Amino acid sequence: MKNIAAAATLALSLTPALAAGPNLVVNGSFEADPIAGNSWVIRPNITGWTGAPDIELQNQLEGNLAQDGQQLVELDTFANSAMSQTINATGWVNLSFWYTPRIGWGANTHGVQVSLGGFTGTVMDSVAGGSVPNWQRFSALVDLGSSGSAVLRFAATGTSDMAGGLIDNVSVTAVPEPSTAALSLAGGLVLAAGLRRRRAGR
Repeated sequence: MKNIAAAATLALSLTPALAAGPNLVVNGSFEADPIAGNSWVIRPNITGWTGAPDIELQNQLEGNLAQDGQQLVELDTFANSAMSQTINATGWVNLSFWYTPRIGWGANTHGVQVSLGGFTGTVMDSVAGGSVPNWQRFSALVDLGSSGSAVLRFAATGTSDMAGGLIDNVSVTAVPEPSTAALSLAGGLVLAAGLRRRRAGR
């Protein structure tokens, strides 16, 4: 029975070994610059992020509750806006963030484009806001190669009308190269199967 238990423990232990590392994004949940509840501010920069031309930071404004913590960013200040920061990493990373349209606003205003290194993606094209936030998670594996750094950028792509998509809980985490992860998992499963066969043969 001990060998079977060991096999199960080994298989489960592979998951943490292949899991992503610490978040490489500075101030990914936008909590580093506290503002009052039910309020908003527009600043050229916030901790970790550079605005283009500026960034709108909100704290539970008009029912738009954050996905993580109390604060979030809206990507349309006085007009469509963007923000960015440099990520120091090489190889494969997992890019993740949460997004939702702003409550009560129609389609075509919430589009958000995200880019990291050579990767570009868009969310919330032609998505209207409902009566409550509808947070959804975006996730993608991105190969940053050997350059050592890459720019993470979010930009509004919808109608430039002072209302845009909301984002929160942004992360970039290093992960094993896909082929390495697959080989490690396969090796662990073979070893687990071998332990089970040895137990059955006793």
